[in-house]
Amino acid sequence: MAYSLAEIARRFELPMSGDGTLEIEGVCGLSDNLPRCLSFASGARHVQEAASARISAFISHPDHPVAGKANLFHAEPEYMMARIASLFARSQLGDARGVHPSAIVSISAALGDDSYIGPNVVIGNQVKIGPRCKIFPNVVIMDRVELGADCVIYPNCTLREDTLLGNRVILQPGVSIGGDGFGFVSHDGQHFKIPQLGRVVLEDDVEIGANSTVDRARFSETRIGRGTKVDNLVMLAHNVVTGENCVIVSQVGVSGSTRLGNRVTLAGQVGTVGHVTVADDVTVLGKGGITKDIREAGVYAGMPLKPARLWRKAMAKLYAGLS
Repeated sequence: MAYSLAEIARRFELPMSGDGTLEIEGVCGLSDNLPRCLSFASGARHVQEAASARISAFISHPDHPVAGKANLFHAEPEYMMARIASLFARSQLGDARGVHPSAIVSISAALGDDSYIGPNVVIGNQVKIGPRCKIFPNVVIMDRVELGADCVIYPNCTLREDTLLGNRVILQPGVSIGGDGFGFVSHDGQHFKIPQLGRVVLEDDVEIGANSTVDRARFSETRIGRGTKVDNLVMLAHNVVTGENCVIVSQVGVSGSTRLGNRVTLAGQVGTVGHVTVADDVTVLGKGGITKDIREAGVYAGMPLKPARLWRKAMAKLYAGLS
């Protein structure tokens, strides 16, 4: 699989400089330093390093071309790199199309045009699968689940009953959507299970990372907002609601009935208590603990949580004078 640099420039309507006949066989990072590949250089320091690399061509900012190399120009080189990289995506499972003979599909399920149902997939009653969805091997989709168009469900995922997925949702391997929330009531020294009767809704363009879990609501719904991206090994509890375009990084735990605003970022191993609300445009640094509402946008850190600038000053004072 190879493209001339000029062909890539035409496909993505990019201005270029240098030899358009260069054959590009793949994409790589600057540290990979592979010949016959395309990379990107997004800052002055990277531009200097790129000039001496073996890499054949770069996507660069129009104001900061890589000297001595062929350049494709875009104001956001890393973004354009992400788009061009799709040209070099390898086949994921051969010629994946149709319904595999080993799949078990209820006669009441509706499969959209050009959908793919892989080996050992189980699809329950009254399920609706949108057009061009790909359901990879060993996925279980229980009753009354609905998927929009162009969803990709990788192997070994489970979608419990009544789950609703929008368009272009991606579930990485091992994801569990709609498992029971952790709901128990204590009586006479024993823990009695509270039925979890709600559902999970994943809006358009949500991606959930490998082995992450999103629990169904107790009565209503757990909802993950449009464009939100969830990393691997994340736990989102029952009745959690996130806004749009949030980023939730690995090993985060979001407790029940927490509400996140739009564009919230929770870095690795952040945790919350239940029933807290986080405002729009909040970033919480790694291992931060959210114990009460965050009402103002900003960057926060620590446990208990403080504005990051205050937390850094406190840490510096705490360790001052220690060797």
